[in-house]
Amino acid sequence: MKVKEIFNSDFAVYYEKVINRLSSPVQVNRWRRALIRGTLSVVPEPEVVVDFCSGAGNMGELLLQEKPGVKVLNCDISKPLLHLARERLGSNGFYVCSDNRFFPLKNSVVDVLFSSFCVRNSPEPSLTVSESLRVLRKGGVWAILDFFKPEKGNIFFKVNNCLFKGFMNLSRLATKSKEAIDYLFESIENFFTMSEFVSLLNKNGFRVLIAHEFMGGVAGGVIAIKEVEDV
Repeated sequence: MKVKEIFNSDFAVYYEKVINRLSSPVQVNRWRRALIRGTLSVVPEPEVVVDFCSGAGNMGELLLQEKPGVKVLNCDISKPLLHLARERLGSNGFYVCSDNRFFPLKNSVVDVLFSSFCVRNSPEPSLTVSESLRVLRKGGVWAILDFFKPEKGNIFFKVNNCLFKGFMNLSRLATKSKEAIDYLFESIENFFTMSEFVSLLNKNGFRVLIAHEFMGGVAGGVIAIKEVEDV
């Protein structure tokens, strides 16, 4: 099942309204808040904020708690999830259906770019990295949250990974879209480790400021600043 099909299927809405609503208050929103606060420590007053692969606007909602009144451009390949984002954020957001390899933005115009569970779902991650570099102004921040391929197997990671996989496998029983759950696990195994991703960013015009593991490495948050001249 292709990424576009998954995120425009009934499973995408099920994931947001059931799986995400159960998991976010426990863990994921803590990761999002850490990413937002780390980003705002670098760019305290961003004017142009883009949430790429915004989904249903979860990041934008938490950002508004820190920065009331900020406008967020929500971009996602999923029309159903963008509809949920519009319901959540209303006039605090703008909404564009677009692919994460081709950003519908001019060069060097973005102060802060959020990408939650985004690069891993790109058919061509290198294009997503280059597009992120293109649209950010020099000194702008790219904040990434994702499930990275594990590179070490400490006890804390193993326990939390078992909990994560167990939770997702329970979800497999509650939905007809078993292929989508299989895709999640496969996408993680085929993705970068965090150290590989950090190295990729550092070699391609970014300087990584923060690379933080969550749940012993089950997920990770990366904050990088664009160092090269505007492209």
